[in-house]
Amino acid sequence: MAVTARDIAMKAFATPEWRSAADSLFQATGITVTVMDFKECDVLAGGQRCSYCHLATDIPAAGPLSCFDSCPDAEAGPGRIICRAGLATLYAPVLFEDKPLAHVVVSGFVTSTRERRGLYEHLISRGVSEDSARRAVKSLPVIARRQAEAYLQLAVSSARTIVDAAAERMSSAERIEELRLFVSAGRQVVSTERLDAESLSAIAEEAVAIVSGEAGAILRPRGTLLEVVARTQAWRGPLGAMVPQASTAAGRAMETRRTIVTPSRASSSATLAMPLAIGDRVLGILEVRLPQANLPLSNDRVSRLGRFAGFVAIALEREDERNAVERAMSGYAQLNELAAALGGQSDVDGVAEMVTSVIGKAFSYGVAGLVLTGWGRDRADILVEGAVHPSDIDYVLGVASGRDVDAAPFAQMRPVCTHGEITEDTEVVGEWAMMVVELAYGDLNVGWLFLARADGERFHDQDRALLNGIGVHAGAAFGRAAMFSRIRDDYAKTIAALSATLDLGERADQGHAGRVMEYAMLIGRELGLGYEQVEQLRFAGLLHDVGKTGVPEEILLKPSALTAEELAEVQRHAEIGATLVDQIDFLKSLTPIILHHHERFDGKGYPHGLKGEDIPLLARVLAVADAYDAMTYSRTYKPTVSPKQASAELEAGAGTQFDPRVVAAMLEVLEKQIIAGGTGLMAPQSSRSRPDLPM
Repeated sequence: MAVTARDIAMKAFATPEWRSAADSLFQATGITVTVMDFKECDVLAGGQRCSYCHLATDIPAAGPLSCFDSCPDAEAGPGRIICRAGLATLYAPVLFEDKPLAHVVVSGFVTSTRERRGLYEHLISRGVSEDSARRAVKSLPVIARRQAEAYLQLAVSSARTIVDAAAERMSSAERIEELRLFVSAGRQVVSTERLDAESLSAIAEEAVAIVSGEAGAILRPRGTLLEVVARTQAWRGPLGAMVPQASTAAGRAMETRRTIVTPSRASSSATLAMPLAIGDRVLGILEVRLPQANLPLSNDRVSRLGRFAGFVAIALEREDERNAVERAMSGYAQLNELAAALGGQSDVDGVAEMVTSVIGKAFSYGVAGLVLTGWGRDRADILVEGAVHPSDIDYVLGVASGRDVDAAPFAQMRPVCTHGEITEDTEVVGEWAMMVVELAYGDLNVGWLFLARADGERFHDQDRALLNGIGVHAGAAFGRAAMFSRIRDDYAKTIAALSATLDLGERADQGHAGRVMEYAMLIGRELGLGYEQVEQLRFAGLLHDVGKTGVPEEILLKPSALTAEELAEVQRHAEIGATLVDQIDFLKSLTPIILHHHERFDGKGYPHGLKGEDIPLLARVLAVADAYDAMTYSRTYKPTVSPKQASAELEAGAGTQFDPRVVAAMLEVLEKQIIAGGTGLMAPQSSRSRPDLPM
């Protein structure tokens, strides 16, 4: 009697090997695996009913017609159906000679805790006791649909192997070994928390065993290269090695999506490169080194390795998605931190640094960053991973901003190359997967956030959702920072007008307060102070002598030396000024700066005789700026000295009158101005009236 397809199916799924494979999957996941013949409408293997099913239905036996309202189509491909008990059930055909021989059915799980709650309420409505209902639904594992589909594919792969074994009458030992490889690999994927190099290398060992190879490796695309992410012990080359795609078997397998076997000219072996693909996506390459004696490989062995490669591809995709979810979760945590931090940030540069920092931590990329074009700014902040050619930077910025960067370069570019570099000593990639979101403030477009990668991977929906979230917070923060900047400028103009009237009242050379402000801000930047501290120096410089409004004019304008009483009256201006600014909320932070800007580093200053580090740092900065301007500009009671002499006086007073570190910063500022041409604020007084020099 001729052996029919049904004979093969009944023989295949009655074997201990199939029961072992199904039991292993059940033990690892809690999923029930059944093999059904939809054409004959019966069960070939499995059919155990979960405790929930006994309570939810009155059907006495398990089978297609007892499980479903109607038997699915015998020619059906993969599908999903709700069983009589209300559970989602997945099925897929086992093909033999390109026709469905049977269908593997996975059931006995729920896809969410909400679904589990609905089943519990269904049982209660049927009169089942709460205790029995609770135990029944608790026995159902919660498994995401995509993961259940992966388990179904694993079961189908094992089923196909068993069917082939039955049809071709493979030896028992070879069949058991093949099953062991699939089950072992499946257990690793299911039970391993992280599919790392170690677990992938163990899977590579099993792939090598399928074709009796010598060694093997798993490679994944990284731009124009392939990275060795797993290797067997006998594989030549280390983990992490980067292999060019061009002129290699792996590269041709990537390009053609076909298995390539290339004999070696240098040894008695050959290289098999098999794509690890899902649909039109190639997630990696499985490479196996084969002894020449094993060539040519039988179609059977290549077919079995191909099924195994499909399973590995599913595992890689699952790991990629898990990594993407973890990155997204981490990114959302950072987004919450960013939102809180941006609330107190009033500096555009500070906002940009925070935003690029979060982008750098939340995503995988080759090039990323932000473009800011609003509020009179034209800047690009660029994050780089690895070595990137300048032409690729221009390309990415051009796509992100929609402009020709060569013809219209950005006024300011800030590379942030913590983990990479922009260098011409690398190849131009040219093709980048990109994601761009708009930076908006109300209805105004103020720039863009962008991500780009050239490693062959794509950005996911959760990446876009996270980048959009960052963009929303960043746009609002940039708007607030610009608004604060305008408010500060308006305050500064008002205060500058006030300080100018003080200069006139003292009959000093006009602009003393403005010059002290400029000196103090330059020193602050040289010391590496933050934006807020430099802004405090801005207003403190303008207002440091506001207390002189409380000193009698005849004392301020006296052309001769002051008496001890008159000197004490003048020295009160620091306390008067501090009292005045302390009454204005916006200026309260200036109080200690103005109060102590006449203290001395050796403790001999006024009003409180503070010494050294006890004097506020910004007051120490203001003291040096004020002293330098007082020496280099004429007063009614004091002759001027040259900038060179004034610098020498500052240096001589370092450690006694002034903080040595602040003096060093001031001298460095003066030196830089001299190198730059000696124009503007730091120019000698004799050159200030020359129309050919910028002021």
